[in-house]
Amino acid sequence: MELSKIRVHAALFFVSLFYAILFSWAGEIMPKYISAEAFVWLRIIVACLLFNFTALLFKREKVDLKADGWWFLICAFFGTAANMFMFFKGLSLTHPINGAVLMMVTPMFVAIFDHIKSNRAPAMETVLGLLIGAAGAILLIVDKGVTFSTETVIGDIWIAINAAFYAVYLVMVKRLVHKYHPITVNRITFTLGTIIIAPLGLGALLNTDFSQIPTDIWLKITYTLLITSYLVYLLNSYAVKHGSPSLVGIYIYLQPLLATVIALLLSRDHLTVKKIFLSAMILGGVWLVMRNEKRSFSLKGIFKAK
Repeated sequence: MELSKIRVHAALFFVSLFYAILFSWAGEIMPKYISAEAFVWLRIIVACLLFNFTALLFKREKVDLKADGWWFLICAFFGTAANMFMFFKGLSLTHPINGAVLMMVTPMFVAIFDHIKSNRAPAMETVLGLLIGAAGAILLIVDKGVTFSTETVIGDIWIAINAAFYAVYLVMVKRLVHKYHPITVNRITFTLGTIIIAPLGLGALLNTDFSQIPTDIWLKITYTLLITSYLVYLLNSYAVKHGSPSLVGIYIYLQPLLATVIALLLSRDHLTVKKIFLSAMILGGVWLVMRNEKRSFSLKGIFKAK
């Protein structure tokens, strides 16, 4: 395997690992210590500052806002502001495990939107990989005890919409990261995101009593701000630039697998034949999509400016 491909897969592996950790922590943070609205704006602001600071360390790229301004705005809405708000708002209203299950539909949305945009039907290997991976991931999560009810329905809907929005972002951002450096793309989209989400987040953030937040929660908030906001978006942008949106999406199936591995290492879970079989299904599905990626997701001409 080429070094560039190894880097892409390494980036996506760590993205899945970082998100696997986040699901269990988000429910401890919201809404007890900070509201979803405040947390999202805080997350976007910190990421915005970090990406703008990082951009200072490199030569500033010239951005053609006339040609790409709307693309940046679309990605800022679907990938930062609306996407993050729906995700964290949903997690604050439902169980983390429900959110983990619902996020498994993201790769399906990505494949649908990507092939609609490229005006071609997906290859059979891609479809099989998505279905096998989804089945393994969902069954692995459901095995831990999912509870969908009238009490969680609003939060579940928020996360389902977030999954679709995130899929739109992964497909749309390909055009930008293929033309600009990932740092430039994230610098602009997060800057726009702070403006878009300000009406919802500013007041909520100012009304947050930060003195009541214990040290362990502060550490988890810091992890979310630095790792799953700044680093994850940088790694995802790099992966989309050098891979395909669907490859990025399929790695989401690894999140429940990695969460299970973490639980096993911490002696919070035990290994069974069923878990091994479902894990094999996930890895098999990911492998099928990876195997067919180059043939199914040709980049030539897909994102040419109209």
